[in-house]
Amino acid sequence: MSFENNNNDKKDSKRSLYNILDKEGFYIILFLCVCIVAVTAIWVSNQDNNYDLAEEDPRIEDPDVTLVEDPGEEDLATDEVANEPNTNNEATGQENTTANQTQDVNATNQVNQEVEEEDEMKEEDMATSAQPTVYNMMMPVVGNLGLPFAEDRLVFHKTLEQWSTNKGIDIHGEEGAAVRAALEGEVIEIVNDTIMGITITIMHDEDLLTRYSNLSTDAMVKVGDYVKKGQVISGVGKTSSIKAVEGSLLHFQVIYDGRHVNPENYLPKFNN
Repeated sequence: MSFENNNNDKKDSKRSLYNILDKEGFYIILFLCVCIVAVTAIWVSNQDNNYDLAEEDPRIEDPDVTLVEDPGEEDLATDEVANEPNTNNEATGQENTTANQTQDVNATNQVNQEVEEEDEMKEEDMATSAQPTVYNMMMPVVGNLGLPFAEDRLVFHKTLEQWSTNKGIDIHGEEGAAVRAALEGEVIEIVNDTIMGITITIMHDEDLLTRYSNLSTDAMVKVGDYVKKGQVISGVGKTSSIKAVEGSLLHFQVIYDGRHVNPENYLPKFNN
């Protein structure tokens, strides 16, 4: 009986222990789990803070980085002044650019003005050449006007018995009457032409020539002579074959800028 009672007591004690473990063990395990979770949460939080600090200042993780002290306010101000754009230089550069542009415009205007002045001078020269300057010539021989100047119309030539142009004027005078230089100049040509007879040409300037035809002699001057205004160079003759019927006369021509012009524009008025 005592053995069975002992066995029963052992069984009852085991049952009571299991009951205690079943009730209290659950709470103990639950407490341990809560502690583990809390500890884990704290550890994870600390790791996150350390990671954030490392991101904010990479020098914490990099032991090779040399820390430099922050510059003072004076150094920062100096750097700002150094880095500040030089407004004075920019303004000066803009002024220089504007001045250069103004000079270019002035130079262009000056060139255009010079070109316009040259064009005006050329137009004046052309107008002058179109209307020859009236020189103060003297009458080359005393006499009366015969055939007039007729470059753009026809006049009747008695010797030729035909109508034709006339590039000079005929001044009738006594045979042998003195023929004088209408202006001072250089004798540049003396010819004895069968058609126009003995002819002397005098150059007064580079643009103006006078020519004397149907003369009586070519012995009074020679090529290269410089004659004065009014100097006798020959006499009225009858050496031109196309003026034979008209009688003794001087055929007088004025050539300006390579063109035959009306000698009456240069001579005193005829007293006919």
